[in-house]
Amino acid sequence: MVNPLDYPTIRLPDHPTMNLGFIFDLDGTIVDSTAHYRATWAELLAEFGADDDPEMYLRRSTRDNFRVLLGGEITDDELEQHVARQARIGNAKMRTHGVAMHDGIPELLHALKARGVSLAVATSAERSNAEWTLDTLRIRDLFDVVVTDQDVENGKPAPDVYREAVRRLGVNASHCAAMEDSGTGVRAAKSAGMRVIGVVTTHARIELEQAGADKIVARARDLTVQDIIDFMISSPQKGD
Repeated sequence: MVNPLDYPTIRLPDHPTMNLGFIFDLDGTIVDSTAHYRATWAELLAEFGADDDPEMYLRRSTRDNFRVLLGGEITDDELEQHVARQARIGNAKMRTHGVAMHDGIPELLHALKARGVSLAVATSAERSNAEWTLDTLRIRDLFDVVVTDQDVENGKPAPDVYREAVRRLGVNASHCAAMEDSGTGVRAAKSAGMRVIGVVTTHARIELEQAGADKIVARARDLTVQDIIDFMISSPQKGD
């Protein structure tokens, strides 16, 4: 297990951190699972006879994807059946090929937790996939809250998952920050009233900039916990 005290660049903040919250996106941000989901959508699109770019389907929630794919002519029960099947296919691919965390994520998680920052996941993934991923990586117990697409009415870029994560954490959105790898996710977090760090793991820097990310790094390992705490406390939101 990572010991945050092993990292001398991390100093204790001058500010209390018990009322701070940090919310992570899951796929593409914590874990390098984008290839699995791209392959899942490629398989499903082929079944539906659609020649869309699977990349487009990584930027919306699963439910919104099927609404677009099927033209809105779908009942709620049918929608849930498609969503469940997509989750099974994606989960099978991850179980077969495995998942790994991006460099720097384990250190940040353990160090933020050690400093008393409340942690959450806000993801478009289905709950079964999200829980399996976090359990497999042995990091589920680091998160106080996990909010998935199934817990809210509207998926990203709507702010619902972030607003629900903030509500469950019991902190003010102005005392929260998020980490996202896509423009869709950045817009969701910004719309929920929080600052956002963009990581250039799956999408171009320009996409994160245009979505309004307040800070952009190439990878999570470029950050220390002190960077994040200072960012939450002192960085004004764009437009404030």
